[in-house]
Amino acid sequence: MINRPTVFILGAGGSIPYNYPSGNKLVEDIIASLLKRQLLFQLCSKLEFTENEIIKFANALKFSGDASIDAFLERNPNFVDLGKIAITLTLIEKENTGTLFSEGNDKWYGDLLNELKSPSINDFKNSVAFLTFNYDRSFEHYVYTSIKNSYGISDKECTEIINTIPIIHLHGQTGKLPWQVTDGTGRPYDNNFPAYRTIVDSLNIRANKISARTLAEAVHYIRRISNQIKIIHEADVEKDIEFKEAHKLLSDADKIYFLGFGYNDENLRRLKISELPDIIIRKTPSGEAYIARIITGTNCGIGTAKTKHITSVSSGKIMLPEKQFKVLEFIKEFVNFD
Repeated sequence: MINRPTVFILGAGGSIPYNYPSGNKLVEDIIASLLKRQLLFQLCSKLEFTENEIIKFANALKFSGDASIDAFLERNPNFVDLGKIAITLTLIEKENTGTLFSEGNDKWYGDLLNELKSPSINDFKNSVAFLTFNYDRSFEHYVYTSIKNSYGISDKECTEIINTIPIIHLHGQTGKLPWQVTDGTGRPYDNNFPAYRTIVDSLNIRANKISARTLAEAVHYIRRISNQIKIIHEADVEKDIEFKEAHKLLSDADKIYFLGFGYNDENLRRLKISELPDIIIRKTPSGEAYIARIITGTNCGIGTAKTKHITSVSSGKIMLPEKQFKVLEFIKEFVNFD
């Protein structure tokens, strides 16, 4: 269990062991599927985008050379609607609970969560929060599923427990999970839910017995999900509720760990990492305690020059390990669960 305020910041690298693409790979997958007129192209067509719009978007993304579709869409507002749809449809295909819980190298959700669990659900109390730049919902679905089955509790009890752990999607997500909302609009973690299956089935003309109304409702549903993805613009950060909450959590944290993060300059700036004090002053029964804040993270694939740049951009706040570690290795070597 974690008693000292701790924040984990998740990047795309954290989801890779669970069959999700990195930021680069997401861009590559979208471009390839659209230009080769594969399933994603066909689905976008069903979602009322013209062939010209789809190909124009794919080519612009390809020749931009951008490694992140987030950054591309920030600069190209005319492509935002189609871009969100492409992201949503690509990530929906990856949703599979069995994949989350199957054995595999570098899977780390279970290792971290097991450190948070207590012998009794009544003692489950952790001073921890998770900020994620990912659109996928794999982490919170894993947490919910694991806790519910580990303690044998009801959906209601599990929801109450998980709501004590902030899990904040800074760039939005591909729909709320059922336990995250009370109005019935939540979508299960599944790559074969009715609205998606309706649109896929509608591509088969000979087997197509889908009414125009049913198809229109499915299209509306997918568009509503995609609109839960946020494209953050410069003027939005100070007003954004999620970023405001993130800034408060980071300001209060003794320990901050980046997991699978790419350390994009803009993302670090928006988190205001460089503004965080090195020392935290906490009141204790015997007076004031001065605590040195820990800020570190994974660095797999990050070279010496990039490491120096990260240190510079963060005003020396982020200190990465000398040796390169993937997420699971890093958790075992560096994360203090106290």
